[in-house]
Amino acid sequence: MKRARFKDMRQQRQFFIDVKKKLGLGSKRLAEKLGLKLRGGIESYTFMRTAPPVDIIKKLEKFSGVKAEYDSVEGKVYWKRRDFLPLPPDEAEKILKFKFKKDYNFLLDLIKSRNSIKVINKKIRLKGYTFDSSKISRCIGAYRTNLLCKIVDAINVKKDDLIVPANVRRDRKTLGILFNLNHLNKMLQNKRIAVGIELQKDRRKIRIFPLSFGRNLSKQNKAIKILLTEKSGLIAGQKIELILNPALFAFEAKDSVYDIDARDMLKYALKSGFLLDNYRSTPANHKGDLSLYFKGKNIIIEITKIASYKGGYSKIGQCYIQKNAWPNSIQFLVCRESLITDGIKKPLEQLKVNLIKTDFEKGWGEKAINEITKYLQNEN
Repeated sequence: MKRARFKDMRQQRQFFIDVKKKLGLGSKRLAEKLGLKLRGGIESYTFMRTAPPVDIIKKLEKFSGVKAEYDSVEGKVYWKRRDFLPLPPDEAEKILKFKFKKDYNFLLDLIKSRNSIKVINKKIRLKGYTFDSSKISRCIGAYRTNLLCKIVDAINVKKDDLIVPANVRRDRKTLGILFNLNHLNKMLQNKRIAVGIELQKDRRKIRIFPLSFGRNLSKQNKAIKILLTEKSGLIAGQKIELILNPALFAFEAKDSVYDIDARDMLKYALKSGFLLDNYRSTPANHKGDLSLYFKGKNIIIEITKIASYKGGYSKIGQCYIQKNAWPNSIQFLVCRESLITDGIKKPLEQLKVNLIKTDFEKGWGEKAINEITKYLQNEN
């Protein structure tokens, strides 16, 4: 197919704008006049995503009298890929406010619903408005996208936030952000949870918060998934930090501690002046079964009820990984005395892992925290 390649993308855009003005038609009616089933092609040519067929240009010249300067080339010519936002959200808001004035709040409620843009256009037209669907759709799309996923310079972690490691994976024609948070995963079994997103400009952090018309959280095996378009700027295989405030999702930070024994220790730790780490302990970040803070120092606690010394060797490996991942932390291993042989004790001492021995009898969690507190106070 012969394509019309203009001198540059701006000349192509201007030609279609001039034709629309001359004929007094929007993209939809112009597409109908050309015998096209959908207006999408006209919008692509107007917004410089690809070059139009030569026969369309000739028909438009004939209909409108507007002349075009172009070269005829074989095959597709792409000018511009779609951006994450069709236009700046501030500009979109300004256009919508000017156009719909007293009905702007009505339109805003529609934008914040789960209606499609096509349905929104139809409902606002019932108020007696006429407009170029293409232009208004871009404004609605930009405004809604900014509400659903806002790009911010920096995401600051607050005192009550949780930080969870997440991975970006390709999911058919889009991207999936996957993370593990056991309590939120259980909540998804009983109800729909939709979220809005803040995405840090460098794409290293993402914040999620409840939003009724937002993107659905979904379960994928034991993980939670959020779908995002590739235009978001994220890359498959990328690792990012996902941040959320658990109170907004109706659960407490302590509920997100996965390990049962760690939760038992946590209730005593909080009474003894420890603070729960913002970073949630997962296999992906190697922060042990429980990560706490005490007077500004990061305390990583590994807990095991294994009695055989053979299990001790796997714990040496875990403690080694933790020491390398978090070198400034103070590490503790809570375990049975039978686990600690000379062959296990020596490498743990070299790693500077402090041993807390217990038989896991009633009240063991409180006793372990008391020992850890005493050690930390003596160290000061």
